[in-house]
Amino acid sequence: MPGGRPTLYDPAYCEEARTFLKDGYSTAALAGKLGVAVSTVSLWIDTHPEFSEAVKVGRAGAVQWWEERARHLAMTGEGNATAVVFGLKNRASDEWRDMSYSKHGGENGEAIKLEVSWASNG
Repeated sequence: MPGGRPTLYDPAYCEEARTFLKDGYSTAALAGKLGVAVSTVSLWIDTHPEFSEAVKVGRAGAVQWWEERARHLAMTGEGNATAVVFGLKNRASDEWRDMSYSKHGGENGEAIKLEVSWASNG
């Protein structure tokens, strides 16, 4: 008989994750709703493929929820732009982020050539 505490996981949490997260909530809020630690939700994501998929679908729904808020704000001026920006940057950072590119190199991708000269005082 395996040792340790029995899991609190319930397959019904899959549907709860999909519907709760799609309303714009975070995974941490899901943990609070389920009455477990965020680390427990992470463990379930790692060990229950069906729950992992449900969370991914729910997270995609959360991005849609936040994008709808952004569209409403853009069209009407009503809403909190800061909250919407943070919501999108934190839930869909691959598509909603401040982008900055830096080039490190010389001409044609060559190494940067440095010249150092020392001044003599005497």
